[in-house]
Amino acid sequence: MKNGIWKIICNKFIYNFVTLIAITVLFSIPSYAFEDCLISSDSKLTDIRIEHNDIINVYPIYTLMNEKNTLYVQPLKQGETKFTVLKNNKERHMFSVKVEAEKTIIDNITGFDVVSIDLPPGLYEYELDEPPVKLNK
Repeated sequence: MKNGIWKIICNKFIYNFVTLIAITVLFSIPSYAFEDCLISSDSKLTDIRIEHNDIINVYPIYTLMNEKNTLYVQPLKQGETKFTVLKNNKERHMFSVKVEAEKTIIDNITGFDVVSIDLPPGLYEYELDEPPVKLNK
């Protein structure tokens, strides 16, 4: 009798687990909030100071050659903030950042390249072929 009860309990558990996994997979949708960016330069970037660190995080990226000339900007919530970075241990540069729901806007400063690394896909990014023309004969 014990084996029969355990068998029923195990079958119910497996059924509920599989159902939960199926619902999770079927109803999951991708989220494209907040656009991450890379800022690169030809010189070493150090001493990062963020005005409001609850809006963005700025991390240095260390390359194989240990150049330390790339920054990763990760938005955390919507808002506006600024951050500064020291270039070549001499020049301090200030970046203004505006974080919106779908994009992150960073001021362009000469000597720096700002690149978005995860653009959300457009609504109609693809083109469909036109239907074939029906020949009248």
